[in-house]
Amino acid sequence: MFNEEYEGINSFLIGASTLLLKYGVKRITRNRVCKELPSPFIFKISNPKARYITIPERKWNPILPFAESLWIALGRNDVEFISHYLKKMAEYSDNGNFLRGAYGPRIRKYNGLSNDYEVDEKYCTNTSKDKIGEVDQFLYVEESFKREINTRQAMITIGDPQKDCFDAEKVIKTTKDFPCTICLHFQKQADNNKLNLFVHMRSNDVLWGTSAVNIFNYSLMQEYFASILQLEIGDYYHIVDNFHYYVEFEKYLKEVSESKIKEELSFDYTPTFKSLIEFDDLLSKLSLEEKRLRKKEIIHPFHFEDDFFDDWYKTFYCFNLKRYTEFKNPILNRLFKKYIRV
Repeated sequence: MFNEEYEGINSFLIGASTLLLKYGVKRITRNRVCKELPSPFIFKISNPKARYITIPERKWNPILPFAESLWIALGRNDVEFISHYLKKMAEYSDNGNFLRGAYGPRIRKYNGLSNDYEVDEKYCTNTSKDKIGEVDQFLYVEESFKREINTRQAMITIGDPQKDCFDAEKVIKTTKDFPCTICLHFQKQADNNKLNLFVHMRSNDVLWGTSAVNIFNYSLMQEYFASILQLEIGDYYHIVDNFHYYVEFEKYLKEVSESKIKEELSFDYTPTFKSLIEFDDLLSKLSLEEKRLRKKEIIHPFHFEDDFFDDWYKTFYCFNLKRYTEFKNPILNRLFKKYIRV
């Protein structure tokens, strides 16, 4: 077993790439050749707010994790939204309209039925009675901590046997999009008011999964849950059963592993929301304003009183309108210059 500790995502990326290049063993799966660590990989990130990749060799796309985080938090899995920010995402859809393994509906609209989720903007705004069987696992986390601050039961389940195992004829399901995350576990540290997050993955690609979106998405979730639960941010733990890369990207991985960048950049927000209701209210406004930006319906930026949401909004403003706007977080000013026309 491999156990490592990193301050933030840059040191993780360099260290994990080096581990894979040194210890990776060959496996052929789905007609592709990958190299993987020969045993599970468990790592800790001591500063989850240091989630911004500044290693130039990585060529990180900063808009994707912000877009995916919104998509997940809204409980959606429509291709129309996410492919606007990364066209390649559409290639993983079985039907061209929805991504069946997407985490959003599994987290916020879990229903345990056999038919795959199809959740878009229209579904999210529909309050019909056919949603009675749904479970919002965000609400479950909040309520679990309300009942017992030291709870060990605040789990979010991503795997869904009813949807993932067999088709209607009881044949193993064939799909382009099988979820990689198994579960998330939120837990307060025993001796202080810090919130830890434990993420368990069945499989993780170092370049296109772990570093591209997973650490960002889940550490951002950890940050807004810390505010909802009125706790501080603690440590982030990531457990991977199969940690790998595909051999066609080995040169790329080597360049990343040899990077001289050692900085870990983080920023402290002071969110105003102190409950899931308040968070969801801001989230709904962000969803509405993101759509208006995506449709090029506005020119001047909208302003959120909450700096956490205001910066989240501005990422979409810069990407969609290619216009300059000042972020509260100076790291984002640096990362999003690439989208601004000079």
